[in-house]
Amino acid sequence: MNLRHRATLSLAILLLLCEGAIAACPTSGVTLPAGNLSRALISLGRQCQVSVLVQASSAASYALPKQQLNTNDGDIEPILRQLLQDLPFTYELLGPSAVAVVPRKPEPEEQGALSQGHTEEISVTGRMLTGSHLRHPQLDSYAPIDILAQPELEITGAQTVSELLKFLPAVSGNSTSTSVTNGGDGTATVTLRGLPASNTLVLINGRRIVNNGFGGEAADLNTIPLSAVDRIEILKDGASAVYGSDAIAGVVNIILRRDFEGLSVNSYYGEAQRGDQQTGSHHLTWGKNGERGHLMLSLAHYRQDALMSRDREISATADNRSRGGTDNRSSASPSGYIALSDDIVLTANADGSYRPWTQEDRYDYSEYTTALVPSERQSAYLEGNLDLGDNSQLFIELMGIRTSAETTLAPTPVFTRFDNGDLTISADNIYNPFGQEITDVRKRVLELGPRVQNNDTETWRLNLGLTGMLNSWQWELTAAQHYTHASESLSSLIDPLALSLGLKGPDICNSESDCIPINLLGPSGSIDAEQLDYIRAESLVDGITRMTSLTYIANGTLGTSGAGDILAAFGMEIRREAIDFRSNDAMGLSYIGGVTAGSAQGHRIISETFGEISLPLVADRFWLDGALRYSNYSDFGSTANPKVALRFRALPSLMLRASYATGFKAPTLIDMNQSGYQSQEYLFDPCTGRDAITLPGCRGQADGARIQYLTEYGGNPDLQPETSDNRSLGIVWTPAKLKGFSATLDLFEIRQNDVIDTSPQYLIDQNASYALFSDRVQRDEQGEIITILATRLNIGAREVRGADLAMRYEHNSDMLGQLRWSFNASHIQRYLNQAAPGEATEDLVGTFVDAASGGAGSLPKWKANTGIYWKKGPWEGGYTVHFVSALEESFTLDNTRITRKIDSWTTHDLQVAYALPGGLRIAVGIDNLFDREPPFAATAFNDNFDGRTYDLSGRYWYTTLAYSL
Repeated sequence: MNLRHRATLSLAILLLLCEGAIAACPTSGVTLPAGNLSRALISLGRQCQVSVLVQASSAASYALPKQQLNTNDGDIEPILRQLLQDLPFTYELLGPSAVAVVPRKPEPEEQGALSQGHTEEISVTGRMLTGSHLRHPQLDSYAPIDILAQPELEITGAQTVSELLKFLPAVSGNSTSTSVTNGGDGTATVTLRGLPASNTLVLINGRRIVNNGFGGEAADLNTIPLSAVDRIEILKDGASAVYGSDAIAGVVNIILRRDFEGLSVNSYYGEAQRGDQQTGSHHLTWGKNGERGHLMLSLAHYRQDALMSRDREISATADNRSRGGTDNRSSASPSGYIALSDDIVLTANADGSYRPWTQEDRYDYSEYTTALVPSERQSAYLEGNLDLGDNSQLFIELMGIRTSAETTLAPTPVFTRFDNGDLTISADNIYNPFGQEITDVRKRVLELGPRVQNNDTETWRLNLGLTGMLNSWQWELTAAQHYTHASESLSSLIDPLALSLGLKGPDICNSESDCIPINLLGPSGSIDAEQLDYIRAESLVDGITRMTSLTYIANGTLGTSGAGDILAAFGMEIRREAIDFRSNDAMGLSYIGGVTAGSAQGHRIISETFGEISLPLVADRFWLDGALRYSNYSDFGSTANPKVALRFRALPSLMLRASYATGFKAPTLIDMNQSGYQSQEYLFDPCTGRDAITLPGCRGQADGARIQYLTEYGGNPDLQPETSDNRSLGIVWTPAKLKGFSATLDLFEIRQNDVIDTSPQYLIDQNASYALFSDRVQRDEQGEIITILATRLNIGAREVRGADLAMRYEHNSDMLGQLRWSFNASHIQRYLNQAAPGEATEDLVGTFVDAASGGAGSLPKWKANTGIYWKKGPWEGGYTVHFVSALEESFTLDNTRITRKIDSWTTHDLQVAYALPGGLRIAVGIDNLFDREPPFAATAFNDNFDGRTYDLSGRYWYTTLAYSL
């Protein structure tokens, strides 16, 4: 089903629905607990599955008894009218699943009496939306925001934050997750607009969090338990003027549960139809309200088992010639690739004899690799608040989480000509039968067994603060201490120094030097246990990231103009960020089969001040919004970033909005301080082509069998921030005649300069084509690349332009119950990328270039989802369709440049749930209902498809059992 057909089907479903009110309360009515109005509204929102917006400090002033409120058809409006009839509040419907409780406008005869009361105590100004510190009285934002509320989180069946965000239309490019094996580190990130993860800011409860322990490039979503999440707000616009660094592509704000009362226990189990990827999770949440405060505790455990590459057809082999791709099997085979003089290449037979090596001797590493990394995590979240009187409150948020992941990779390959160290096999090596020095042997050392990578992370977050009201102003003072410790081990590697000695003759490798001769020239199994113990190595990486901050924010009514209240906010923040990142190596050389992550130690102090204002120009019709943030970094200087926006309500049902902002992304502490990072990168050398002799940087035709090149990365203390300009123009339509419907269309443009890049592929291309960067691309006498030195530089530029479309509709009726329909699509019109000044600009939209080759990943022109969700009585169901448009990729096949199509991908998810008496709820779901495999990508390094965009599991079944008290 293509996008046009899917949109037509969605609109047809919409037209079948008639008018109706929002929310779906139990037809038997709701029971609200004794306490204040705020507590009653929280309970009402949970039972009716609707977001109720109210100023908590105002609603807390009104005590209510326990009460049973009835409704005939599940409509929330009769309940609200009963609840508020004797209070100075009324309600406004804000759109799908959202209602605001606001002050009732006094009648003229009531004006005098009310003026003698405490009117400031009932001033309700709504809530802060992501992208602003202002409290708006309605869901009017100058930027597009997607909100995934608790009912939508439940119906997806997702068990991790990264799993939930992966299929959002605005998410594309090179995010990480447990679907990324070779090159993954157990973390999960989100990439809005196809920009790197470091360009999307992740917040918890509107506050910054510590980044991952391996250098702090981006926040690790695996350290945020989904069981503790109340809703997720995705701001699809730049927000450096509000939040500072990193908010170039947008902001993901994860709102954790608060004010929960009662007991909730949830267990989940899922399994792929093919009998693997078993996943289980269990969580318990307890909350209690008291007269002066509230306390909540949430505990969770999650475990995901492996999915092996060999167990799916698309990933079972690296030889893709039958699909129109290339043979990506490794030339490092168990029986060896032995290059002798006179261009003779041999391989060993099982009996120790030799024969000519052929392409069919390549090694298929897919037999060993995990396509989905098994992982486990445990978490605890404690939240509490205490009323101090005088409209002030003390709050605490404490979260601890431990995660672990185990990746399996094929046994270590050795490339004696290209790996670190002097790996030449001496002519007098006791295992060398050829009587000549051998420089090029490629061997897969199966005797070591598969490489196993273990990643462990421990994260703690503590936020402690005070919040209160002073007249019409709300203030908050927060102190935060965040800490992440990450470690990684990769076993069954080879020490290049030991191997170098073991390949030499008896004059060097002997008992006096404690050296064991190594046999790289025999068949598989010829390296015995003594040899293995001598060369075996393990890489270890250990990283700690810390963040300490103090933040003060105040917002309220600055004054009143003839057009209405002037809303304002201001604040200041000071924080200290620090990293201590270390790894082992072989005296500065990376272990063979792994990487040397190097080391980086550094810290910085950031001081920031910020302000916002919303100025009404025409009452209830026209607003001017502005924001400004000044940031000073101790290691590179200061920057100021403004934002200005206009909102115009042309009609009661039609609002236009536009904004302009500048943004920045500070270089990370790793960017500025890292040293000693080495890796075997998957790259393409133009000097391996038949036209190599015509290229200025080539000394002849290099070896075309190579796909990996030793690359050394490095930090640069002279880096400056990446800068950006963000523009948006949108329209919001909420027609009164179609109650419960809303539609938004937003155009966006991001221009980014001074992009920090370390692209070794760019260096190779420039070296081969123009003989540039010869100091960075080091070649031997034959023109083979020895090492690539890739130091980070401010050299790149990007421009991304596109549009977002979102539609939602909700309907209640006695016959059908509650129906919700949604459609969300993101279109990238162009994605211009310039690797360096003076270089040609490429439009990458609609293309796939694997991250392992330094590419931006999958950048589909269209990505969309649509779904219809139903609830009636104890029954509930959902049906969701995900769509990714077709892509193109380019690669070299038989010295010819090939461009091929990667097919579009559509999957269907289904869930049905039933609420049993006594608070039990059981749900059964199927992801990928029609068992659609991901589209084949010839240039994908991991498993022949892009695991960052698609899913390999196939049809996946799961069930959830929940109990609430």
